[in-house]
Amino acid sequence: MTSLYDIIDKQQPHRKALDKQIKEAIPFVQWVGGKRQLIEKYKTLLPKDYENYYEPFAGGASIFYYMYSLYGESKKYFLSDLNKELVISYEQIKLNPTRVKEIYNDLYERHTKKFYYDIRNIDRTSPSPRKYEKSFDILDTLPEEEIAARFLYLNMTCFNAIYRVNGSGLFNVPIGTSLKKDFSVGNKFDLCSEVLKNVTIEHQSYLEVENLVQTKDFVYFDPPYAPLTATSNFTSYTKEGFDVKDQKELKELCDRLDSKGVCFAVSNSNCELITDLYKDYNKHVFVVNRNLNSKKDKRKESAEEVLITNY
Repeated sequence: MTSLYDIIDKQQPHRKALDKQIKEAIPFVQWVGGKRQLIEKYKTLLPKDYENYYEPFAGGASIFYYMYSLYGESKKYFLSDLNKELVISYEQIKLNPTRVKEIYNDLYERHTKKFYYDIRNIDRTSPSPRKYEKSFDILDTLPEEEIAARFLYLNMTCFNAIYRVNGSGLFNVPIGTSLKKDFSVGNKFDLCSEVLKNVTIEHQSYLEVENLVQTKDFVYFDPPYAPLTATSNFTSYTKEGFDVKDQKELKELCDRLDSKGVCFAVSNSNCELITDLYKDYNKHVFVVNRNLNSKKDKRKESAEEVLITNY
């Protein structure tokens, strides 16, 4: 069986993971468009009187962790995503945090530019420069704890924590710009594991939430954002992508949830497509800083985001 240790054992460690301690569970993945910087602004806009919590585009799940910090085990929580590697990572942090941390630390301690690309490219061959062909599917080959550790290592060390795959499902983000950054996780996995033990985690489309929710439940949607301009691209979090048709289907789902008495909130870019689609709902606009540009002088860019609610 193919294993990450086929690569790990060939390189000596050159750093040691630090034992950083945190006090409460926070997202264990970095996620483009993550909501941690907006939680203070969202606080007064999130419902207080609801039954169960659903987050169908889990990503880093910042809003879930915030809601859990408020209500703990008094509510039921459901996280889901179409990104299978992300879902496996959630499941393994929930069930097997110690082993995931051991493997992750082995990867972290050997982190170099060459090692990053060796781990990233474990599932492909390169018949010519800059051309890759998929050689196997890691989901069918690697043990799940290694899938999770690899996913988290790449997430921590890639450029700007972007998750992007090509049409073959191959993760193709280059290495981050600094090899000196501290990516150690300390007790983060253990705290997240304790919280996630009270959470149902599923690999499924956001559309499935319609079959699960009941009146007075709360659903928070954080989909891949609509482009701000006609020339912008959607970010491909899965090989299927998320386009205008998907944005319209999400809005239609929100209409059906609204008629069912379900509370919902949707985060998205404050662009014409989104404001037109949700013109009958409440809109709250925020300015946020996003670091997506590859050019240093343009990296800190401000953009407007909107939170749409039906309550």
